[in-house]
Amino acid sequence: MRQAGGATAALGAGATAASGTATAQEGGGGGKKPDFGGYTEGAKGGTYQDARGSSEVTVEVGGGGGLAFLPTELWIDTGTTVTFEWVSGGHNVLFEETPSDAGVSGHQSIESEGFTFSITFETGGIYKYYCEPHKSLGMLGAIAVGSGVPTVSTGGGGGPKELHELGVAIQAHWVGAATILGIIMSVIFTFYLVKYGESAHTGTGR
Repeated sequence: MRQAGGATAALGAGATAASGTATAQEGGGGGKKPDFGGYTEGAKGGTYQDARGSSEVTVEVGGGGGLAFLPTELWIDTGTTVTFEWVSGGHNVLFEETPSDAGVSGHQSIESEGFTFSITFETGGIYKYYCEPHKSLGMLGAIAVGSGVPTVSTGGGGGPKELHELGVAIQAHWVGAATILGIIMSVIFTFYLVKYGESAHTGTGR
């Protein structure tokens, strides 16, 4: 795990990451996303980005009105450098949970707008972090590194489904269709009786 702090040390990485971020947001997650164990539920921001395929990514510190990490949830490849960029002051970045051999400590000092701090994530797993002064207000974030992380379905895709996949028995489906058809035919027959005073199948005698 490599860490670099300071506005000068990480500014180059932050600028390069901006273009990588825009591209990564278009990448699909295949109908799934990392399972962060509910850590970010209720977190400010609430955004998710699949940035796999990008070598550098930026996370805004103090975005979304000043109390959010943006994106709030992030999925990256092993070896990706994440630059934390302070877009408002009064925040820090501390890790609450990391893989046991990750060796990441975050950035304890409270910093002002414009400060940047970079970490290269070389160990796969789930990383959960927060801003110490604003943790109780929902300033939380999480990063999934690598392909071996637990995932949950996002419910996307799947294409057309068969009736039995929707929980409808085939027999019940056809019975319902026949019932509707019978009602329609009865309405048509009644209409002719009311209008002509006789069955639609009987001649008029003219």
